[in-house]
Amino acid sequence: MKQKNVSLNDIAKSLGVSRALVSLVLNGKAAEHGIAESTCQRVLAKASELNYKPNQLARSLRLGRSFTIGLVVSDISNIFYSKLARAIEDLAERAGFSLVICSTDEQVDKEQKLLRLLQNRQVEGIILSSSQADCDDLTRLKNDGIPLVLIDRKLGCKQFSTVVSNNRLGGEIGTKHLIDSGYKRPLALAITPAHISTISERVKGYTDAVTEAGIAPWVAEVPFEEVPTYVEALIGRLKAENRLPDSIFALNNSVTSAALVALKKHGLDVPASVGLISFDDIPYFEFMNPAISAVEQPIAKLAEVAFGRLMDQINGSSATAYESLTVELPVNLIVRESTTKK
Repeated sequence: MKQKNVSLNDIAKSLGVSRALVSLVLNGKAAEHGIAESTCQRVLAKASELNYKPNQLARSLRLGRSFTIGLVVSDISNIFYSKLARAIEDLAERAGFSLVICSTDEQVDKEQKLLRLLQNRQVEGIILSSSQADCDDLTRLKNDGIPLVLIDRKLGCKQFSTVVSNNRLGGEIGTKHLIDSGYKRPLALAITPAHISTISERVKGYTDAVTEAGIAPWVAEVPFEEVPTYVEALIGRLKAENRLPDSIFALNNSVTSAALVALKKHGLDVPASVGLISFDDIPYFEFMNPAISAVEQPIAKLAEVAFGRLMDQINGSSATAYESLTVELPVNLIVRESTTKK
């Protein structure tokens, strides 16, 4: 038999209080109506005990709001984005919102279509990792009153809150680690589109570090649509031409995984033949043999700050309340066996 959903009346009856009081507490309006904190705690504890779940449809119709936000990323199959999505989904659920997740495959036309779809679905705000090269389409959203926060990638749009990792510094410290470990011919494997700030800034950090060390920059751009095949062909060609790098800095985790497969296929051991470091740490890197060195991004903090700023906009806070519209979070170098030069 299907279990009956717990209602506000059920909670009120079990506590001997009014339904209106329970509603005020669960909708965050207790303080403005002078409801004691001890009463709030009793209501919240009973709601949790009875496994109360609000009727979101009824709530939306009553308040004229969707209580839904959108998250648009380039590739939800990428572990970085899937972990980011999960973190934002958890934050949204705790705030009483549902999350709609969309993946663009780095296609600008698809991104624009998805943004229009989310707008038509009357989402209350959007968190976006954009593949676009300018701000025109996003300015249209702003003019239509859609709260928007950019995450992971900068667009040079000064009117939008933007939350990113310090990608340039990550590129620099990863490269300096290779150089300090004794590597003299590091190859940076980037990924297209090249204009995207995450990659361009990581390349800039790499280039600055090798140039400072008197080493010529060596960057190969890997097409987004053919990462495994391109990296495998590149490693095979460099091996055949006796031009292998002594180390590789893979500038995202998809490229790192492709490099690991390609190096193994061509009989090249890490780190004996080629050292390897990844921008992005993913769970299995720690348990591989050898374990893979990585520049780690603060995924949970990226999600927290971006979601908080989106909620601020949805709740009517002014952007002038922030010291800066752009938040750049620190990254962390994790040194493991794959960069231990032998």
